Amino acid sequence: MADYTDTIRAFIQTEMAGPGSKVTLSPSDSLIEKGIVDSLGVQRLIAYLEKEFGLQIADTEIVPENFETINSVVRFINVKLGAKG
Repeated sequence: MADYTDTIRAFIQTEMAGPGSKVTLSPSDSLIEKGIVDSLGVQRLIAYLEKEFGLQIADTEIVPENFETINSVVRFINVKLGAKG
């Protein structure tokens, strides 16, 4: 199982939290509670994951459990990539 934690954290901090943001994120922090991911943010994150990892994410997979934290996003990516292989 690959660890994409740093890759996902870098994208979220630079592209979603905003340039110069002083938000620090641990892999278990709630992206929603920290105000980083809202409904539009989830769509941006999904577009990034599909492009970066070659994934196809179904509407039924767009649930809080898959996008709540960096850890949950990494878990989701690994499951999806495992299913592809």
